[in-house]
Amino acid sequence: MDFATALGSFTPAAGDSIKSQWGIATYRGNGEWRGQLSEFYPGYGYMYYSARLVPVTVTFNAQQPTQQVVVTTDTPQFITAISAMGGGEVTTTDGTYIIVKGLCWAAHENPTTNDDFYEEAESGVGTFSVKMTGLNISTTYYVRAYAVTPNGTVYGNQLSFTTTKVEYVYVDLGLPSGLLWATCNVGADNPEDYGDYFAWGETQPKDTYNWETYQYSNGGFFIEEGEFEPYLTKYCTNASCGYNGFTDNLTTLLPEDDAATANWGPSWRMPTKEEWQELLGNTTVTWIQQNGVNGRLFTAANGNSLFLPAANYVGSIGFYWSSSLNTGFSNSNAWRLYFDSGHTSVTRNPRAIGFSVRPVLAN
Repeated sequence: MDFATALGSFTPAAGDSIKSQWGIATYRGNGEWRGQLSEFYPGYGYMYYSARLVPVTVTFNAQQPTQQVVVTTDTPQFITAISAMGGGEVTTTDGTYIIVKGLCWAAHENPTTNDDFYEEAESGVGTFSVKMTGLNISTTYYVRAYAVTPNGTVYGNQLSFTTTKVEYVYVDLGLPSGLLWATCNVGADNPEDYGDYFAWGETQPKDTYNWETYQYSNGGFFIEEGEFEPYLTKYCTNASCGYNGFTDNLTTLLPEDDAATANWGPSWRMPTKEEWQELLGNTTVTWIQQNGVNGRLFTAANGNSLFLPAANYVGSIGFYWSSSLNTGFSNSNAWRLYFDSGHTSVTRNPRAIGFSVRPVLAN
């Protein structure tokens, strides 16, 4: 309440002041208070100072304000097997201070901030969104937006969504990120099948893989030693290699250009460069022959393992795309996993070449 309403049955004297931990207001007469403060917030402490020499009894108006805070929960969208987007909006008709706002969710009804929750960094009214990750596969979740005010927490309407089923097999290697890896390539029926090949950013296999057939190039020029440098029409951070100076500053494949997402559905995506490096850094890598197929076996500390067939050069080399652009000068390369019988590393390669794709569960 503002001071005049709260002190409706009490007449301040000129020079009286009200203090809180964050400010002071002084009464100037004629109902006017000046200073950093203008109203009382329930639940906070205040001190009243008076220069009068007789005892002063300060009586507060018994009327309590009606809090008009409206919290609306947005319908969850972009739902995968282990993640979903959510959000909400907080408005107020009486100027109630919104300390924080956010979203909470759980596998039971009426979730609160004691469950999983997201807290918006900025206080006050407005909209917000959050990606809920680490969800369980094929599970129904309940979600509510909320706002914390000086009078307590106000929850919005409850909505629900169900994470999708997973039709492909995955393995949990106990990685620090919790990332789950598919057990076979896109286009394969079992772990030993090579599957299909894709240029980086393309979602369908084809007969010829070069810059002339690449979806996101338009002409180009030759540089030293006859190396061809394309003019790019998507995923370009440098105008010198973009078609007519084109740039979009995209450095990770969008879902519509991700071969794993396009072919297996929104629950899956291609791993990033950093996720390939996490796999290498947290497993023991050996060259083996599994069911007559050469490849690399990645064995984790939890005893689980992942087999990648050497799907190139008659079973002697494996190339696997990441979803990460190489942001060097030309942008014509993307990051890939490379291995043969004696070496495994994450290196770069021209985007127009067709390589294997091993999906991970999208999070």
